[in-house]
Amino acid sequence: MDVLDILSNEHGLIRRYLEEVSLAAEKMESGARPPREFFDKAIEFARAFADRYHHFKEEYLMFVRMAQKRKGEIDAQLEALRHQHERGRNLIAAMAERLDEYAKGNATAAAELLENLAAYAALLKHHIHIEDHVFYPMARRELDTQDMAQLLDEFESDRSRAGERTFENSHKLVVDMGSILAHM
Repeated sequence: MDVLDILSNEHGLIRRYLEEVSLAAEKMESGARPPREFFDKAIEFARAFADRYHHFKEEYLMFVRMAQKRKGEIDAQLEALRHQHERGRNLIAAMAERLDEYAKGNATAAAELLENLAAYAALLKHHIHIEDHVFYPMARRELDTQDMAQLLDEFESDRSRAGERTFENSHKLVVDMGSILAHM
């Protein structure tokens, strides 16, 4: 598996996560209140897997390599992708900020949580689509065998840093989120 296959595989898990997040938003729009535990897991996944694991590899490894290869030609596009990552971080922080009040039954906190949840899901779905259909194909054309091998080594180093079971643990979080929603 090459680095783009790894990132695409991670997108698959993030898409599954977004399905659960979107289902929670639909339930909230119908008046249901998913338990706090669902949102704790959702925030943990977003921070640990989507951000610190997946987005780290994109921003600090892949984007840097592509910027060097294209000698500044795609800096604006890379900055837009980084901005979307940052916007996602801000939405997750806003959700985390309102969880205590949501758990106490505060209607305003529930409305803000829903708004941020829906915005986060929409943002990431769009972002993944751009990466899968524009950025990754461009990277596949631009990066040679040596670039791919070096990135794969860097990805393996990052996997050791993040923890060997990060993907598996994150997959379990998504399964648990689905289970929580199924039992509502």
